[in-house]
Amino acid sequence: MSTPACSKFFSVPELVEQLGPFLRPHDLAQLLRTSRSLYAATVLHFWRHVDLEDDHRVDQLITSPAALDALVKNAPFIHSLKAGFIFVSYYFEGVTRFLDEQEQEDEEDESTPRLLITSNTRIKRPPWLPKPVTQTPQARSLPPMTRLTQLDICFDRRYRGVQFDNAMRIHSAVSMHLPLAWLMTLNTTGLARVTFRHIQYTLQPLELRCLARSLSKLTNLTHFKTEMSAGSISELWLTPPMVPLLFFAFPTSVVSIKMEAHVRSWFDGDAEELELRTVQRAAAEQLDEGEGQRSRTPSLDWAEGDLMTREEPLENLKELELPTSSARYSGHDLSRIMKHCPALEAWYIPRFDDDVGAEALCRTIRETVHQQHGQGQASRYLRHLRSNRRRLIPNFYHGEGWVRVLNSLPDQHVESVDFDQYLDSYPDKFIPALLRHSEVLRSVVLKNSHRIGSRTVATILVQCHGLETFRATMPKEDAGRGFVALALNDAIERAWVCTRIKSLRFTVDLAVQEYSGSGTAGRSGGGGGGGSSGRAADMSSFLNVKQPPKEYWTKLEVFYSQLGKLVELEDLEIFVAPPPMRTTENVVPVFMNTASHSLRSLTGLLSLEEEDKETGKRGFLSLLGGLKKLRVVQGCFRTGTVETIGTFGEREAEWILENWPALEAIEFLPEWYGSLEGFSMPKPLKGLHEKKPDLKLSL
Repeated sequence: MSTPACSKFFSVPELVEQLGPFLRPHDLAQLLRTSRSLYAATVLHFWRHVDLEDDHRVDQLITSPAALDALVKNAPFIHSLKAGFIFVSYYFEGVTRFLDEQEQEDEEDESTPRLLITSNTRIKRPPWLPKPVTQTPQARSLPPMTRLTQLDICFDRRYRGVQFDNAMRIHSAVSMHLPLAWLMTLNTTGLARVTFRHIQYTLQPLELRCLARSLSKLTNLTHFKTEMSAGSISELWLTPPMVPLLFFAFPTSVVSIKMEAHVRSWFDGDAEELELRTVQRAAAEQLDEGEGQRSRTPSLDWAEGDLMTREEPLENLKELELPTSSARYSGHDLSRIMKHCPALEAWYIPRFDDDVGAEALCRTIRETVHQQHGQGQASRYLRHLRSNRRRLIPNFYHGEGWVRVLNSLPDQHVESVDFDQYLDSYPDKFIPALLRHSEVLRSVVLKNSHRIGSRTVATILVQCHGLETFRATMPKEDAGRGFVALALNDAIERAWVCTRIKSLRFTVDLAVQEYSGSGTAGRSGGGGGGGSSGRAADMSSFLNVKQPPKEYWTKLEVFYSQLGKLVELEDLEIFVAPPPMRTTENVVPVFMNTASHSLRSLTGLLSLEEEDKETGKRGFLSLLGGLKKLRVVQGCFRTGTVETIGTFGEREAEWILENWPALEAIEFLPEWYGSLEGFSMPKPLKGLHEKKPDLKLSL
């Protein structure tokens, strides 16, 4: 009987080694069950990537003797580990038992041959490594993982009835910072990616020093990322000296550093950093402190010496995100860090304020660019500027630091900006700084903003020629207090030049300016009054809107024509600004907090109506016929609103099928529509769904 071709293939070790990393776990599982020879050839690859973040999967592993035997046998061959707090705690106890057994063997007979690990490769337990306190009977002796290339740990403690968790709730679980620092030191040559999610930073100097030393030993580390826990803010604070302590520990191989945390403002800068780096010596090595002073308890890591600062620049570092400061960073501290990042391309700009320090930072940026140009290099330095304020602490920012950085770089240099929680207080400074790069800007994202002026939005659309992504959005929970909208008059004043744009998200103010009862209320200004009768307008006068004049429909036509010319559009999101509620004699608009985009649609857009010669009213859907690449449409496109009832029908649905062939999702219905008992989908949408069943009608 001839040998199957697959068996012949997998009998060649070199082929298995090359193909194995590309096989999915499902494929490997099938090969394991095919034959004994294939099992032997592929079992190690099956254990290369292990995902044990789910607590129930860990429970199954712990309670299955066969699964535990497999883990004991293959743990040293794991290359990529994704795990949760439960597994890490269990594994740490198992490794501790392994070390205990190893030490017991040494005590019994040092000449006894080692079966698991030879005398030249025995794992040493550092003095600072804690011992677990759970001591569960289910724990097995587990060998250390020494071939890791990727480590992804979630610190979130999700109790779901897992057996091992019962013991951890009875006893105080050991902090995982030191065990993980030790695990990294066992993989100094292979570990390339490290991610700690839902981490709760500690303020213990010992843990920080051990973590920093472990990072400095990872000679092939390329990506390091931490994400904060969503728990109590009080458990998440770092002090400013901890930031350089960790930063100056990274090896020169690192490409991306993203540290998410909050930094508190009260500290004694240089003195605290020096104290964190310094270990307390053993009694025999302590200096004579003079009479009347007591020798302090030596640090558990005293034998490793003081934590040293890396002096070499990070020439491979392309992306840097420092922890968010509750106050502001010192410009001098940032300048010190930026001097070590000559190849940085993407920078999450932290807040900084002092003028002297800020000038030092800007001078460092200018000198770095000048040096690269002097060497004839095509500089990629700081091409992408970003800023994340992060959750838990809303912190709207006027953007003074962003303006400084933008102005420190050469003209036409920055390719993308992504700023979070921007407050457009100084458009006369921010916009000129941004427009210095208008020819090369590919992406402008102003997200979760409290206020962005209409002129700011319009200026970006009419002057940034190469724009491919533009988003000006505010937080949903702030919709009633903030205001981020492009006024209709500003939108049509000049032609949009960003014809290559692929993703566009913004809010537009399509309000009719004429109301009955008390004159006009302009949206772009703070208020207005002409024609006020001297009494406050009530809600009935607000709702009694006059028929829009013909000029209004003409303006809408120009606006939708601007949209229709953006033929590269793939992602479109437009919201309609809520109407003002004029409640004062001077007719100052107060924007309705209860206004929901589910109650509004873009006026006239979802209609193919012919023009009414008397009123000028018409439909504008045909103006968007050139958007053949449109994939996702969301925002104020609901079909059950006042603007669309009686205007969106089967003809419009057929038009969409014919003219938007790439469409994958459009927000015609609320996301909860399918959960309503007795809900009947409108006939036009039902026909649309039947002809294109993969099309999502809600988002």
